[in-house]
Amino acid sequence: MLAESGEQAGFDARAWLDHWLTGVVPALGNRRPIDVLNEPDGLELVRSLLSRAQSGAYS
Repeated sequence: MLAESGEQAGFDARAWLDHWLTGVVPALGNRRPIDVLNEPDGLELVRSLLSRAQSGAYS
């Protein structure tokens, strides 16, 4: 995903992911992705959200 998204120089993917996983995300009903991942369909929900964000299709 990162390689397809453009320039990577200076971007700390691990720091971004840590921040995103523990922050509240409106598209997840104001829940934290780390909490959603513990739900039965959580992995697919988070994967879908990231794919939509990458493509620019926010919902």
